[in-house]
Amino acid sequence: MVLDQLKNPKVTNQSQKWNFITDQVMGGLSTGKFKIDEIEGRKCYRMTGSVTTKNNGGFIQIRTKLNPEINTSHYKGIYFIVYGNKKNYSLHLRTELTFAPWQYYFFTFHSTNSWIEIRAPFYKFIKSNFYQPKSILGQNIKSIGLVAGFDNFESDICMGEIGFY
Repeated sequence: MVLDQLKNPKVTNQSQKWNFITDQVMGGLSTGKFKIDEIEGRKCYRMTGSVTTKNNGGFIQIRTKLNPEINTSHYKGIYFIVYGNKKNYSLHLRTELTFAPWQYYFFTFHSTNSWIEIRAPFYKFIKSNFYQPKSILGQNIKSIGLVAGFDNFESDICMGEIGFY
């Protein structure tokens, strides 16, 4: 299932908007921006910025809700096509059992400076907090976020497609 190929930029195939969020919502100092761009002939969501862990911060992200929510038992995982700056990024998933803002499941990947498809199987997602189920398997995903964070670096990542396999 394709969630977004940028046919209607900044809106998923489920008619949900992508939002840009920084750690400034909790007092952090990271900055950035999110825009539609084109890299090597492919339209993409480009997220750039300065990520800093100062003042208990450390992230910028683009995130969208899923409506209807997607049950992980219907797919093996998430695929996404990205072009980056050779830094590590994460995909964050929130479910009906992640109540607090610091609760999510994450999959970390290394970006390259060429377009690559990443496949993130659900069984490889790691919980962020002690007070949530160990595995995301069998849960409904309510949001997906592409995150640059948890280190001090310059973010430059482009996502050209995302979906479930």
